[in-house]
Amino acid sequence: MQSMTGVGKFVFENEKWTVTVFVKSVNSKGLDIFVKSNYNLSSAELNIRKLVREFITRGTVNMHIDIAPKIASSPVDLKKIFLNVEIIKLVAKELGLELTDDTILQTAWRYSEKTAEELSPDLEECLYSAVRGALEDLVKSRKEEGKHIKEDTMARLQKIENLLIEIERQKDKVLNSVKSRVLEKAKDLNLPEEHPTVLNEITFILSRMDVDEELTRFKAHMHRLKELINFEGEVGRKLDFTLQEMHREINTLGNKMPEFSQLVVEIKSEIDRLKQQVANVE
Repeated sequence: MQSMTGVGKFVFENEKWTVTVFVKSVNSKGLDIFVKSNYNLSSAELNIRKLVREFITRGTVNMHIDIAPKIASSPVDLKKIFLNVEIIKLVAKELGLELTDDTILQTAWRYSEKTAEELSPDLEECLYSAVRGALEDLVKSRKEEGKHIKEDTMARLQKIENLLIEIERQKDKVLNSVKSRVLEKAKDLNLPEEHPTVLNEITFILSRMDVDEELTRFKAHMHRLKELINFEGEVGRKLDFTLQEMHREINTLGNKMPEFSQLVVEIKSEIDRLKQQVANVE
């Protein structure tokens, strides 16, 4: 079981480049990928997204890629900046403008920046290796968080099981108490226990309070939940659905037997906490 929350980082370098990738993920209904960088990676973004999908199936993934060259290069075209300076001076003279040297240089610099080049093979090697390494680190983090969620889930399921055992232990006692109240009422009306009206009333009330089906289904859902939390794949949605079914069954049980309202409230409270936990499971 893997959480949708985690962080990863990796640095990869060769003789020409150093690429640092930081990636963070949080919970989401689907898979959303956002990539930011200090370098133009438009030609590589599709491949980066494919890499993310190899590791992640759900969550909002934010990735920041920092690319640093080891060999210094000018960020501007020097020939173009010289030409732009002369053009700006000529235009300023024709218009009668007085421009400072700083203004001329800033303007010329702005329009002399080098256009983004295709990614070199050396840079691609660094880039994809760094991204893969960061994603591996992210998955490790998500699995660690998933381990904590699993431990908490198992502890809460054990508490629910104990509460369920208490309901089963007291169930017959409650039914016998209800039956006794009907017989006492019949006695007040001078009706014998074997009277059809008395027997029908007892049968009707006890049938309405029969929760055996709810208990059976609830236990089946708990068993399914335990199977899912030991599964390595995408289980978050299935866990949430199973918990909804558990909530529905225990709610029906509580309506049939109000005598267990306190125990039912405790079970529903644990289910709600579990739903909050699995909302973060991939």
